[in-house]
Amino acid sequence: MSPAALLIVVALLSSQERPAPPQCREWHECRQLALDAEGRGDYEAFHDLAWRAVQTGPGADTSLMYLLARAQSLSGRPSDALVMLQRLADKGIVTDAATNGDFARVRNLPGWAALAARLDARSTGAPAAASTVTPKASGTDERTREEPKREGTASAPAAASPETIRFVESTPTPSGLAYDAVSRRFLIADRLGRKLSVVDEFSQHVATLAGSQAGFGDIAALEIDPRDGDLWVVSGGIDGAHPTLHKLQLVSGRVLASYPVAESVGPVSLVDVAVTSQDAVLALDANGRRILRLQPRSAALSVAATIAEAGPASLAPAPGGIAFVATQAGVSRIDLSSRLSTPVRVPDGLSLSGVTRIRWHRGALVGVQRQDDGRYRMVRWHLDSRGRAVTKSTVLAADIVTPAETATSIAGDALYYLAKGDGGFIVARVKLTTK
Repeated sequence: MSPAALLIVVALLSSQERPAPPQCREWHECRQLALDAEGRGDYEAFHDLAWRAVQTGPGADTSLMYLLARAQSLSGRPSDALVMLQRLADKGIVTDAATNGDFARVRNLPGWAALAARLDARSTGAPAAASTVTPKASGTDERTREEPKREGTASAPAAASPETIRFVESTPTPSGLAYDAVSRRFLIADRLGRKLSVVDEFSQHVATLAGSQAGFGDIAALEIDPRDGDLWVVSGGIDGAHPTLHKLQLVSGRVLASYPVAESVGPVSLVDVAVTSQDAVLALDANGRRILRLQPRSAALSVAATIAEAGPASLAPAPGGIAFVATQAGVSRIDLSSRLSTPVRVPDGLSLSGVTRIRWHRGALVGVQRQDDGRYRMVRWHLDSRGRAVTKSTVLAADIVTPAETATSIAGDALYYLAKGDGGFIVARVKLTTK
């Protein structure tokens, strides 16, 4: 057996031997299971469960973020832990990372010195660290762990307006927007700059999340998987390569996997990406009028369905194996099992033409539609019980001047979109209702 083959076998056996971490649904349970895993030295499970606690817990909870930072460091992800500690510092949180042994690997990183200087400057005059007691799984003994401490309110970053945030960003060609509700950050894709920027909701600080090292082509779209916490990006090929679906770790921007479209699929132009409730990832091919699909644990994209209408621009997965696709003519409903495509009907006086971005939300489609004057509006199209016809439409916002009609995202019950502001950009928020 060759050395390469032997390494593959060893890797497969190792992955099979490590048991999956216990499942949890509620953040208190996830946090306790994470601490239990830490106590027995299972740092991979500690990391997975801490990440799940952050996902299911209160938005931007600093104690859970600190827990995850410790888990990242102990599980061999010091770069990710450094990013998380930097986020805490951005929120005015002083941690014990300079002295805590859990962060020994982090302190060896090149970026540690800058963070250490920030922590040292902010620790002057800060209140003493709070200490909490967390019961172990056995319930017979307790362990004290340091929690992050908050600075005085005078130096803490001010919260953003509930409706908009404003920031200055040199992104000449924005093409996508996503909102990470866990860390309270906005992600903005730069199509021709081939990078992802991140904007903190509180401080409006702008930084690069992923750039040239990610291997992006021209970025067309991005989407966050709210269940697994992964970031999916579609981009054009580089140096003649086929377009690619990229999987990144949301917290750090680290590339986890790349899935180039096989040459056998033919000419491809990926324009949108979305995640289904069955954990499959869909990519929309405008050139071939197709929906490509990456199934869970699959290594390659395959054709899931073809689209009869010209000009597919955006897709929105819905429950029951259904996907809606916005085209030049309107919106089509596609059954991914039978591959049957039917136009969505509209009442007299309504039109689904000019839709550039759609997403599914609680039995309706929400999206961006071009107005006759060249500006845009945000619309909610209410559907019948079978999703085959629009029953009514509600204009959520109108007369919008946007640098990118595709830079729209839904997180929870809020719609976010990118608009132009004086000297910069505005991320505007619209509350979504089912009425």
